[in-house]
Amino acid sequence: MNIQISQLKYFIALATTRNYSLAAIKSNVSQPALSMAIKKMEDELGIILIDRKSNPLTLTEKGEILASQIIKILEEIQVMEKLASDLHQEDMKGSLKVSIIPTLAPYIIPLFVQLFSKRYPETELIIEEETTKSILHKLKTSETDAGILVTPIEEKSLITYPMFYEEFYVFLHKKMDKAYILPEEIDFRHLWLLEEGHCMRHQMIKLCELRNIEESNIKYNAGSIESLMNITEASGGMTIIPELSTWNLSPDRKSRVIPFYAPTPVREVSMIHHKFTTKLRFILALKDVISEVIPSYMKFKENLNRIDLD
Repeated sequence: MNIQISQLKYFIALATTRNYSLAAIKSNVSQPALSMAIKKMEDELGIILIDRKSNPLTLTEKGEILASQIIKILEEIQVMEKLASDLHQEDMKGSLKVSIIPTLAPYIIPLFVQLFSKRYPETELIIEEETTKSILHKLKTSETDAGILVTPIEEKSLITYPMFYEEFYVFLHKKMDKAYILPEEIDFRHLWLLEEGHCMRHQMIKLCELRNIEESNIKYNAGSIESLMNITEASGGMTIIPELSTWNLSPDRKSRVIPFYAPTPVREVSMIHHKFTTKLRFILALKDVISEVIPSYMKFKENLNRIDLD
């Protein structure tokens, strides 16, 4: 089969306009040339795509099916063309705006920011904290170039690069003589949660199966992991924190961190961007830098007996 990209574009132009003259103008070719190219495409495929007896013009049933697939093919070709153009440039001059969820930003930014700055001194790195909902909106409207958040994300226009898997731990107001804790041992009446809008709140509720959380005596919803630990220490009870937040805890606080019994709950942390981004080289460069500073054991879910909390 020998189908040219130009033939695919002509066919989609005709499928969109439903008019040979308009499709030819849109494709910047003569009407006979467009008509002939589509006819050759039909002959090559052995399928009639256009119902030429209809008025106004319509596609055949098989033509409609192929049109939807060809649109996807042309989108991927556009992505490839932009990537090739991007890779052709040798320097890394420019800017990259990255949005990171608040439960990750304070812990991951210090790990990579200096290394990235040293390696790419001509790249301006702009970082902001945003909720998952806000990041997805900004990616779609080109208000940010990349997001670092918890996946999976069901958005066809976005590309996802899983980077690592972060385990969850329980943080207690006082030390407990236990090596691990089971999800069913968590008393939701004394469990401090993040406020609405944080994806980790949903994960905490899912982990503990808090179906009647609104009926509990919890009165305070924290806006950060640090707030969760502070309120836990001040008022008793427990909370759930991600692994990166445990790395720089004081010895006293670390003594009150208990892992879950296997299978260990984890969250998948990924870099995401719009499929038509013009900053792919910058995004991949940042992803590679982050990969360097994250321990190998966190990069593979299969390393431990783990379960995803999506």
